[in-house]
Amino acid sequence: MQLDGLVAVVTGGASGLGAAIVDGLAAAGAHVVYGDLRDREHNPANTLYHPLDVRDRDSWDDLAAKVRATHGRLDILVNNAGVSTRKDLLDTTDDDWDRILRTNLWAPWTGIRTFIADLTASRNAAVVNIGSIYGQIPPPPPPAAPSSVAYQVSKAGLHMLTRTAAVELAPRGIRVNSVLPGVFVTPLLQTLSDEQLRPRVERAPMGRPGDPADVAAAVCYLAAPAASFVTGVLLPVDGGYTAS
Repeated sequence: MQLDGLVAVVTGGASGLGAAIVDGLAAAGAHVVYGDLRDREHNPANTLYHPLDVRDRDSWDDLAAKVRATHGRLDILVNNAGVSTRKDLLDTTDDDWDRILRTNLWAPWTGIRTFIADLTASRNAAVVNIGSIYGQIPPPPPPAAPSSVAYQVSKAGLHMLTRTAAVELAPRGIRVNSVLPGVFVTPLLQTLSDEQLRPRVERAPMGRPGDPADVAAAVCYLAAPAASFVTGVLLPVDGGYTAS
């Protein structure tokens, strides 16, 4: 399989897109260590859970120690953990801003720095950040759900981190790319009413929400040796949303 023998870390791997990414990487032959605040009820073969609070520097160090003790290496880092809030520009509080920016932007930056020596030593080093189409364009107006300015800014920052890291880390042989999901009915969107969700779904020419497996497939491609000349890419997986 395309990832046979490679070791991957996935943050936020217990649910939603993260769980699908963990499953996809494992199915492609990788050994996956996933970090989250909680474990899953059932872990597929070749996966290992380790507690991780992505907002805590010591927690990152604990995860790195576990990966090194278990596998002695790291080839793939997937920065997936993310949070949001349904608050617009003026309703967003200082606490909202700090929590979302630290989770969605500080944490991926910290993850790359934590594992930089391991990735530099790998012959197939790949970082895949999970961004968002809403880091490029604003969501639709009401009756859609309120936007989350902190979330959108955090993802826009993550996209620039991706491109900057791709340039700076290329001499080390480390590729850095982002997948930009469109509308997926994951825990982040499950609280929306049909009236709030419909404008987002209908904006995509394909006219449906995505399947988490679609994001997992994109991550597997960007992480694989088959993408050895692909870096600095922001890859929308959005049913044509941004194209329209």
